Amino acid sequence: MDVLSTAQQLVAIDSVTSDSNADVTQRLSEWLTRLHFSVRCEAYTDAHGTRKQLLAARRDPPAGRPQTSGQTSQGGIAFFCHSDVVSVDGWNCPHAGPFDGTIAHDRLWGRGACDMKGPIAAALAAVARIEPQQQTAPIYFFVTGDEECGMLGAQLLSQHSPEYAQLVAEGGVGIIGEPTSLQVVNAHKGGCHIDVLSSGVAAHSSTSEGRNANWQLIPLLSFLEQLHHRSQTEPQFLNQTFTPPTLSMNVVLENRPAAANITVGQAVCRVFLRPMPDTAWEQLAEQIVQRAEQLGLEVHMPPPLGPLVTPAASPLVQTALKLAEQSQPVAVSYATDGCCFPQLTELIVIGPGDIAQAHRPDEWIAVEQLRRAVDIYLRLFRHYAT
Repeated sequence: MDVLSTAQQLVAIDSVTSDSNADVTQRLSEWLTRLHFSVRCEAYTDAHGTRKQLLAARRDPPAGRPQTSGQTSQGGIAFFCHSDVVSVDGWNCPHAGPFDGTIAHDRLWGRGACDMKGPIAAALAAVARIEPQQQTAPIYFFVTGDEECGMLGAQLLSQHSPEYAQLVAEGGVGIIGEPTSLQVVNAHKGGCHIDVLSSGVAAHSSTSEGRNANWQLIPLLSFLEQLHHRSQTEPQFLNQTFTPPTLSMNVVLENRPAAANITVGQAVCRVFLRPMPDTAWEQLAEQIVQRAEQLGLEVHMPPPLGPLVTPAASPLVQTALKLAEQSQPVAVSYATDGCCFPQLTELIVIGPGDIAQAHRPDEWIAVEQLRRAVDIYLRLFRHYAT
């Protein structure tokens, strides 16, 4: 498989995360089947009511093929990725439309070129260079459908996929193909959402019949301001491995209705934290929930997504550094589906393209990065599966 042509074909399939990813999943299923994978697709409904699909594929070595003496993991290796892309609203690339997959100035332009259809194409091209007869351990390919809007697909994969359960039980390793400029990433932040609701009475603001829901939030907002300052300064909330080294606490206020001539009937305070390893982020979240409940406010907190951390000294990290010709792993401040795979103790993130190029109105990836990615992925697949 040619990495550039494959990436172009993937970019050409509209899989914006607010819509279904069925078409791109079908194309990936066809390609993986041709590469001799056993493929299973599973449908599910995301938090917004949209039907999505996740894909789990496994390619085993030939029956009776003995493990070589240099093999480090009988459990094999898995590539994790997502097929959805962010919205194309505001797209203004001068070289191409969002789904044209145009090549110009040694770059592939289009929505998902960097995040993460380019990395998927590189992994497919790498696997295509390995004959099944060469394998001594399995190769897995996992594709989720809503990484950009909640990661439900990854959570379902970790909970229900027999292929994922096999990977974990057999001691395999995993790589996530998010754009890292092909640097080995062994840690990233997670995500913790807390929604606090205050109820009032909506009425014409010229009357005395309304009750503005915002007034009940004021004590909580004052408390959150204090917590934010603490989260920026106190050592138990900081991890200097990351940039920035904070939990990046953010507060968003929503009013319903939001008109100056109607008193606010419902106010929502959305608090978002980016959990880091070796910090007291859970304590901070608990304090927010407790204070809101003390004030008589309604609280909704979905299960938080913890951070990814694989020790720098782990066998996978050290092997990946050697194969990629790097000296030290790095930590990043964004999150990936890796938040949802805590059972997999050997897991890293590595992929072509820069995260700064993702989600842009002129998203692109360098052709040179795609070709380098094929080489690095091929080294990893060969090391753990042949």
